[in-house]
Amino acid sequence: MSDPDVAVELGLPDELRDQAVAIYEEAFGAKMRMAVRDQHKRMAFVARALVADNILVARRGDELLGAAGLSSSGAPFAGGTLGSSWDPRPYRDLLGWTGALWAVWGSRMADHEPKADEVYVDGIAVASQARGLGIGTRLLTEIRQTARSHGKRYVRLDVIDSNPRAKALYERVGYRVTKVESFRWKRRWVGFGAMISMQQPVGPDEPEPS
Repeated sequence: MSDPDVAVELGLPDELRDQAVAIYEEAFGAKMRMAVRDQHKRMAFVARALVADNILVARRGDELLGAAGLSSSGAPFAGGTLGSSWDPRPYRDLLGWTGALWAVWGSRMADHEPKADEVYVDGIAVASQARGLGIGTRLLTEIRQTARSHGKRYVRLDVIDSNPRAKALYERVGYRVTKVESFRWKRRWVGFGAMISMQQPVGPDEPEPS
């Protein structure tokens, strides 16, 4: 049964931004090390880059339980979780010119260029203390409804091969594997060797997941 005190809503409030940064660092810090190696600088970069309007949150009062970034081709979620600008100047004071260039390049190279008929899930993460409470499922359900309300036909996401629990959850709510991209050479640095693309149809004629 869903916790009635948990609200799932679009938009990251300013007072929850620091919690969102911590959740994203725990979930994706290893993947972002190639762009910004120092943890404190990496978290400062994410804190400044987060696009609040593109983030779906699950919260219990002032406690952030989970978050999911949404991205689309143009409105309503252009730029995804960290924006789409290649301009390093907003981060120069945090990282220096070279560090800012590398951070922006690294985050932009991870862009997935959503198609016009889809919403791309640009990172979904649940706080460690909230795992097992169904927060991931609540977020995925809201993502499906949000994509459908904007006339999209599909929701797409990627999951790494070293996270089978997440892949199982996505399959359970209706996602299917569409592509597997293998790059074993990365495992040494980021801890995974393949990226699995998954998609869920959400058009008006699609049945709700059982």
